[in-house]
Amino acid sequence: MNNKIKVMHISESFGWSGGAAQALALAIELRKKNIENIIACPENGDLWKKAKAENFEIIHFRPKRDYDISQALKLAKLLDEKNIQVLHAHHPKAHAMGLIAKLFAKSKPVFIVTRRVSHPIRTHFFARLKYINKFINGYVAVADSIKKILLDYGIDKNKIVTVYSGVDTAIFTPREPSAKILEELKMPPGAKAVGLIGNFSEHKGQKILLKAAALILKKRQDVIFVFAGRTTDSPEMRALAASIGVSEDKMRLLGLRNDVSDIISTLAISVNCAIKGEALSGSIRESMAMGIGVIAGDISGNKEIVINGKTGVLYKPGDWQALADNILSVLDNKQKTDEFRASGIEFVHNNFSAEIMGDKIYEYYNYLLKI
Repeated sequence: MNNKIKVMHISESFGWSGGAAQALALAIELRKKNIENIIACPENGDLWKKAKAENFEIIHFRPKRDYDISQALKLAKLLDEKNIQVLHAHHPKAHAMGLIAKLFAKSKPVFIVTRRVSHPIRTHFFARLKYINKFINGYVAVADSIKKILLDYGIDKNKIVTVYSGVDTAIFTPREPSAKILEELKMPPGAKAVGLIGNFSEHKGQKILLKAAALILKKRQDVIFVFAGRTTDSPEMRALAASIGVSEDKMRLLGLRNDVSDIISTLAISVNCAIKGEALSGSIRESMAMGIGVIAGDISGNKEIVINGKTGVLYKPGDWQALADNILSVLDNKQKTDEFRASGIEFVHNNFSAEIMGDKIYEYYNYLLKI
């Protein structure tokens, strides 16, 4: 692959998300390899702002629907004008738009789609056309469990590669608890924080942790439950907690934050409570990299990073009683948390760093450009 290769990353994500974070992290890693990256995303959205701060070339891209023909035609024109050799879609609408753009572009860049979620793929005609299509050169599955979904759907195994989402191990690294966050949390003396980092939604499972919290608080009062992510500080979140019986003084509702590593540093346990859609929990990877004990639902790719009893604990997704029991059993078990800390840090550094992700996708680009 020559040194002047141009890659266009496309995403319709306006708010910050795991997928947006990974798209930006990939562009940063590829830049280290002298790859020119252009990022097409909604103007003034979170990805736009962060990509601009990193001095990437950015282009407004915000399709109104899966098949926004006018946006696709604009994208096709850009592919030709900018001599794009690799087009990489990071979200569903970007997938559809990239497919149409390649159809209309005179140049035919290598087109790659990253699949980040474990939701079942629809089976109607247009969905199948979107996924099983000669204009798609390759898929990046962020976990082997996602690769299996694609294989079961009928996509050629030679078109799919598993590349785990990466963690910036320079940011997410073991450290002392952030004094600033501790002051903000106003933790009672001797209290321990159990946290869930994730945008507020039914499938992310805040409800599951709240139900587990209600059980835990019947047995001990020295636990504070920390929620960070988009709209975790909303009236809806507060109403949900009240309906379950968890009082506000036992919670810290932080909303969307840019200091996630500092928040994680203050946790005794980091949990993932997703009940569907999750592919490979970002907050769990980041927590493990920082040496924080993790408990995660046994869903999709989580078992590929949480080796039960070694790097953390897995429980049946949605089972708040099992979650509560596991939190209580791990919370004061220093031997176990020390084991999780050492194993988790090593496992992330060896398998889930952003650098490893960048290396593998760089190799995949190279492979596809040569065949």
